[in-house]
Amino acid sequence: MNICEACEQFGTRVKQWNYTNGATDPLPYLNEMIKPHKHLILEGIERDGAGGSEFLFHCLKCEQWWKLYAWAAVGQLNVWPYLPKHHSSP
Repeated sequence: MNICEACEQFGTRVKQWNYTNGATDPLPYLNEMIKPHKHLILEGIERDGAGGSEFLFHCLKCEQWWKLYAWAAVGQLNVWPYLPKHHSSP
């Protein structure tokens, strides 16, 4: 699957964050990383007991799904392509 240029730039911004701000809590700055991507929609958030948050995004332009894990305790972000689970109706 081909991803759009905005999705590629989103991944690059996440990597740059880890390189330049790795010890800072990323949660207050997530909007700055996401906002330039006009087609990226937040689909869900889950928080774990270890201080991490998992965000699920969907790009409406190229139909790519992304899972972004933010670990506030160490200021680390990780992003992966995500395959959504579709449930068929009976």
